[in-house]
Amino acid sequence: MADAWIGISLSDMSRVGDSQAKFQALVTIASERQFKILEPVAYYWLGMSNYRQNKISESNKNLKTALRLATAGDNQFEMQYVREALAVNYLQVGEFDAALEYAGTMLPQADVYFQSKNQDWREKGRLADLALKLKLFATSFSLANERLQIAQQIDPGGKRVNDSLRQLINTAKAQEDFPRALRYANESLQIALARGESNENTRAVSEIHLLLAKVRSKAKDYEGALADYEKAFELDQQLPEVIDRRYEIHKGRLFCFEQLGRQDDFSSELRIVLRLSEDYRSTIREDNLRQAFFADQQDVFDAAAVNAIKQGRDELAFNFVEESRARSLLDFVASGKSLTEVEKAFGAVSHSLSKTAIQERLPEQIQVVQYAVLPDRLATWVLTQTRFELIVKPITSGELQQKIEAYQAAILGKGSAADLDQAARELYQLLIPADLTAGKQICFIPDKSLHQLAFASLVSPAGKYLIEDFSLINAPSASVFVLATENARRKNQGAERVLSIGNPDFDRQEYSELPDLKDAAVEAQIIAGNYESPVALIGGEATRDRFLKDFSSVDVIHFAGHFLVNAQSPSNSKLLFAGGELRSSELSSYQLTRTKLVVLSACETGFERYNKSEGAIGIARTFLALGAPIVLASQWKVDSEPTKDLMIAFHSNRKQQGMSSAESLRAAQLQILNQVSTRAPFYWAAFSLFGGYTNY
Repeated sequence: MADAWIGISLSDMSRVGDSQAKFQALVTIASERQFKILEPVAYYWLGMSNYRQNKISESNKNLKTALRLATAGDNQFEMQYVREALAVNYLQVGEFDAALEYAGTMLPQADVYFQSKNQDWREKGRLADLALKLKLFATSFSLANERLQIAQQIDPGGKRVNDSLRQLINTAKAQEDFPRALRYANESLQIALARGESNENTRAVSEIHLLLAKVRSKAKDYEGALADYEKAFELDQQLPEVIDRRYEIHKGRLFCFEQLGRQDDFSSELRIVLRLSEDYRSTIREDNLRQAFFADQQDVFDAAAVNAIKQGRDELAFNFVEESRARSLLDFVASGKSLTEVEKAFGAVSHSLSKTAIQERLPEQIQVVQYAVLPDRLATWVLTQTRFELIVKPITSGELQQKIEAYQAAILGKGSAADLDQAARELYQLLIPADLTAGKQICFIPDKSLHQLAFASLVSPAGKYLIEDFSLINAPSASVFVLATENARRKNQGAERVLSIGNPDFDRQEYSELPDLKDAAVEAQIIAGNYESPVALIGGEATRDRFLKDFSSVDVIHFAGHFLVNAQSPSNSKLLFAGGELRSSELSSYQLTRTKLVVLSACETGFERYNKSEGAIGIARTFLALGAPIVLASQWKVDSEPTKDLMIAFHSNRKQQGMSSAESLRAAQLQILNQVSTRAPFYWAAFSLFGGYTNY
């Protein structure tokens, strides 16, 4: 225990390496001797040392081990400490659901163990941070104020007072009450300076200058903010082993230089921020945390793109945009491994392709239309093997989102073609370049709110739907599109074997609100007849185990059944099978080395929500990550009968007419829209292809 306190003291002195070595040794000793109290303490402090080095995944791993050991030993005190630390870690990368889960278990348990004032202070702090992230300002302020009063009782003039004031500063800043925020910050600075010099206090003073810088920047005092960022940076340089604030400091400076028009300084700082961003990301293993981290940092790439566009450097702007897209998915697609294997390969990072490399590897039959929804403009690039063009239109991201949401709402309301015509034409004029090459397939790379748009339903000045003129595909980035295309090329051989799932006999009692999908059973049976040696699993035969047994050993997977979306946690969205369910996360240990095409004939399989950086999040993305080069999926809740007709036509076009998947979908959609009863875009525009170019 004395060694444990030495390790804690070393951490407080910012001697992180020495602290880690001490606790690593204690982990070994505690495990060998079965010291049930010491072992979780050692893992906890290992996790805290990892945090100070921005090693979030390593930190989470050690903290979760500490929590498991503390729980096994019924060590309530240590459990509270670990839960608080995990809540902080998940807040750091923007994973609010996980942060809330851990914070929710921190509430006082007076009947279990003694609740000290120190623990009360810690809990109120984490809950205040969460409330602020959720924009519950009054709640956050109240909790932070209570926390300050406790700190003043137990540690007057100490670091706890500074930590409590930090939350009051952040709450005031969020409410744009800048004078109050600055008053709290200056009060905090004076308290810290009065404590004299030490590594711990150097760290505290640096943090206060960082807070002052953020307040001044938000108040548009950019010169004052830069002075405080510089002071925070100077102080952090005195603590070479502590790097958890370096990224924030450089990112803050970057935006100040942007606002002040200091171009050379902006360019220099941008290089540092992007390098630190890559370094940070390489320490995050888990897909959901990588998604959250890059979504939180998207404003850096947007600023870089805007700056490059203003300079007339169109190619540089494109490269910045591409560099920010679908990076976590790119890791999976490029690896050829299962999701589980990639996440275990700590630090494995794939880099996006440059504009030149993309053009060199694009199929001749493809024209890419890639978007960047920037704060005050929409940038659209057109790429082919020989063409590169940027089109910029003045519209704010908020205005564009409103237009798309209103249009999508009208589609989901089953509005007629006439009802949708004006909005469909306006969006076409805004989004579709006028001189695209007839006969070439379009690959759309959407951004932000554009991920929820049904491009096929847009109406040209000639009064024709886009799908009437072009076959279409979507991809989350041009790099993913290129790799998926090359994957498809490797799999383009031999007869195709299909696994066709139809209307699984799910638990009717548990899901009593869901209808029986009789059309899906017919759909799956007819589709199976198009293929050699099909595996058709209908009704009670369509079990989770049978699906998992066969799905990685076929060329084509067709699922016609129910898919239940969990928008807050897409990894827990699930396909329903006879006698059980299959969550998206349960697919992570599999690879689709043979599969050429996945068809998800169910509701909302392509779009559950969108991530500002990663793109559309849904089970279609999961299948792309597993190795499928192309996935057919839906963007909204669909009707069973027209979906059956669309899917039967799609497979028939592929197998009987020899069309590619993109042409097969286009022909099937035209067939449905040319029927009077299903002409409204709701019935035919829900389904899109995601992935790469295929000629099968």
